[in-house]
Amino acid sequence: MTFPNDLQCFAIAILVFVVVGFMRGWRREAITLIFVMLGVLLIRPDTSRAVGEFLSRLPATFGYLTTGSSGTGDTGSAVVPDNGTAPWWSLILFAAVYGLGFYIGIRAFPKPSAPQERFIGIIPAVISGAFIINYLTTNYVPKDNITGQRTLTLPLPSADTNIWPIIIFIVVAALLVAFIATRIRKATKK
Repeated sequence: MTFPNDLQCFAIAILVFVVVGFMRGWRREAITLIFVMLGVLLIRPDTSRAVGEFLSRLPATFGYLTTGSSGTGDTGSAVVPDNGTAPWWSLILFAAVYGLGFYIGIRAFPKPSAPQERFIGIIPAVISGAFIINYLTTNYVPKDNITGQRTLTLPLPSADTNIWPIIIFIVVAALLVAFIATRIRKATKK
């Protein structure tokens, strides 16, 4: 049995985002895309260290607020042990930002009723899926000790690959189907 390569994993993940985008519609997915982009821009792997430092200082801060003294004579410099769980806080924070965008999209807009809304929803879903996959692979996939290369690479489109025509085909097909669905809907209303 052969395992899927990087390109096959990327294609499967993008297919999942295509299905989700079709189900949720373009309005909901546009809100989610905004939150994904915020998460990608603001949350870094070293965010985990900052969250760890914050959490390690909470008991001393709470003690100071309740008793008026730190009690240990420490000036508040806490050392956060690196026990191998460092990236988990930033992953949890990123998932929370994504989940918040997903939830706000559901609460802000009704379920899409027209087929063209669903088909156009594929476009922001594919974009946010590419951002999420790129964020996870560049920040959390370990590097090989010998070569220094990542053990899983993201096959983003470059000049020598044939992925660009596929992505352009998906976008054009989604827009074309949405346009045809709009025309059919207008014709049935008359």
